[in-house]
Amino acid sequence: MLFRCSRMAATAVLAVLPALVLLPALPVLQPAPAAAAPTAQLASTDTPTITGTLTDLLTGLLAALLGGQTTVPAPPPAPGQPAPAPIPMAVHPSFEDRVVAIVNRRRAAAGCPAVRSHAKLRRAARTHSVGMAQYRTMTHFLPGEAGLGERVSYAGYDGWRRLAENVASGFDSPRGVMQGWMRSPSHRRNILDCRMRHLGVGVVVQGSQLWWTQDFGRR
Repeated sequence: MLFRCSRMAATAVLAVLPALVLLPALPVLQPAPAAAAPTAQLASTDTPTITGTLTDLLTGLLAALLGGQTTVPAPPPAPGQPAPAPIPMAVHPSFEDRVVAIVNRRRAAAGCPAVRSHAKLRRAARTHSVGMAQYRTMTHFLPGEAGLGERVSYAGYDGWRRLAENVASGFDSPRGVMQGWMRSPSHRRNILDCRMRHLGVGVVVQGSQLWWTQDFGRR
């Protein structure tokens, strides 16, 4: 979800523009009523326990990156294969802030209140982007990773009443990824959901590829 020099940025444009990708937006989650059947409890029973899962490991990798580490371990190789080299990776805070600003311009034009950048949703979004970058897979659910409701609760955004998530890869700028999301009805619906109040954006650079996550919430 970066670039420190114009040469890297120019190279990345050539590499990623042919492969711009959006996933269908994750449907809005709301906590199930206390009496609901287990299958309706989206935030608590459809996901594994956090401790020891991929989400727990990715949280540690994010902390290392924010502490100055510049690589993360590659996923384990197939049996008999040599261990792959560590993966260069970095978080891009300025791109995250620009996405929030563009979101609020779009919401204002649609008559929606602004969303506030929320540190705990940002942590959840960054953690998910780290996972997508590490596995080079754009998805809402990496194998072994908790679901959205449990991910944001684990990051400290508990007591939520409403959640939604957008992810993308291959876009080289905040403006580009926002254009892509706004052209997609399901992603646009999440961005312009006037009931949302908070937003966390996670942008991670892995080589020439950017991985983007938006986590919207309301308490």
